[in-house]
Amino acid sequence: MLIIEADEWVAVLLKKFLADAGFSVDLATGAKEGFDKVRALTPDCILCDVNLPDIDGFWVARRVRTEPSAVATTPFLFLTDADDVESRLQGFHVGADLYVTKPFRNEEVVAQVGALIEMAKRLRKQREDFSSEPPSHRGAAFQGDIAQMALSTVLSLLELERRTGRLKVARDDGRRGEIELADGKFAGVAVEGVKGMPTELLRELLRWKKGKFAFKPDPKKQTAPGFTRRSLTELLLEASRLEDESRR
Repeated sequence: MLIIEADEWVAVLLKKFLADAGFSVDLATGAKEGFDKVRALTPDCILCDVNLPDIDGFWVARRVRTEPSAVATTPFLFLTDADDVESRLQGFHVGADLYVTKPFRNEEVVAQVGALIEMAKRLRKQREDFSSEPPSHRGAAFQGDIAQMALSTVLSLLELERRTGRLKVARDDGRRGEIELADGKFAGVAVEGVKGMPTELLRELLRWKKGKFAFKPDPKKQTAPGFTRRSLTELLLEASRLEDESRR
């Protein structure tokens, strides 16, 4: 994995306890150096500070996510000094997977990095499975069973692949939903043809455990002028948080 951190003491500390946990670790002290190492090393995970001496960490995340290679899907974890909501939202907008706020516990960072790498492996396997399907199942759309692949996994896969199109969901009792994507970003959602608050409708769809899904690509689709595309990761995290709170 790669750590991009200007504070030498923090960088050495992170490298030590991640190395002790079995990770092979490389270091970079600036945004440009870090991005160059990302392309050269193709790490399994990137741990990046938001505040860097040359350019901020958001620039690194944005460059990684728009890189035309497998590097674009590398798990990205931000380190930040403050629990700042605006910074978190900006981080998710540029493609971060998680945030860890300083001061942090060593065990927490190790666990988060391990979880992100395992998630990336599972999604990579799903991508390989999709790619190995015959043309009759690929081309216009791919489809599957919600019971075998959760909608959250499907959406994460579509975001990593930066897909544009419509994900249609049909529950066994006949209820239907649809999520629109543009370059892997959220562009709209409806349940039974009715649009509303994205997080609330996503919560509804994520509760569906039995049914079918089908994604139909639409490379020519464009969002309305002035529409701000939102990170699916951000929306999924918010929907999951609200669902957990409602259960408590």
